[in-house]
Amino acid sequence: MKSIIIIAIVLLGCVAFNEAIKCYQHDMCSANCPQLHDSIKTCGGDENKCYKTALPTGVKRGCAKDLCDAQANVGSTLANVCCEKDLCNSAVTPKMTISALFMVIGAFFLARM
Repeated sequence: MKSIIIIAIVLLGCVAFNEAIKCYQHDMCSANCPQLHDSIKTCGGDENKCYKTALPTGVKRGCAKDLCDAQANVGSTLANVCCEKDLCNSAVTPKMTISALFMVIGAFFLARM
């Protein structure tokens, strides 16, 4: 019985849920950028990544697909960051994932047996 519970917890931790990704999205801004919690967008279609582009003139965030595949540096300071998790295009530390949560709960229950 204990091994079945362990296997179930491990399998639940490995399952990938196919949901649309959520990203912070706003136009280029420098001083008067919107609050990030007010600029959350659920990406659609083939947009499966979030991006954050930093230029000397400001920062822009949003959903992307092809933008992350090609980057160009035209002689200026450019940083283009792409990621594939919900709300990952911020400057905030990422939250605990569902998989990690299941692993912690499973370890807690195993320690109590």
